[in-house]
Amino acid sequence: MKKFLIATAIAGLMAAPAFADGMDNATGNTVRVIIDEAGHGFDAYFDADGSYSDSLGRTGATWSLSDSGELCVNPPEGMMQEDGTPIEPDCGPWNSDLAVGDSWETDGWSDDGSTLTVSIIEGRGHDAPSLPPRPAE
Repeated sequence: MKKFLIATAIAGLMAAPAFADGMDNATGNTVRVIIDEAGHGFDAYFDADGSYSDSLGRTGATWSLSDSGELCVNPPEGMMQEDGTPIEPDCGPWNSDLAVGDSWETDGWSDDGSTLTVSIIEGRGHDAPSLPPRPAE
């Protein structure tokens, strides 16, 4: 059993850098996503172990990056929508060349073609932007 635990730990250490490859610019930093010209948005946090959280309070999710550069944020296992159907991963393009302090615009994450601005801010613990207010019902 002891040998198995050591082998598992070594395999995990060897796999971690490969898992983060392509996301090195994001892991350990703040990925700010601005969704409109008013500056509304949220901060996303990607960890090298594949875990994801954000300033909207979403935790327990994971992320994965395909060889083609598609980033997917995967909901916690078993998470359902209000109608009882499973929540699907949210996938879109990732810019692995984006440096800390740089921004990138993409429409690859929206269903309606709207543009998002993605920025990488060094470290964590920044004041996050807010989402726009919900329309009155």
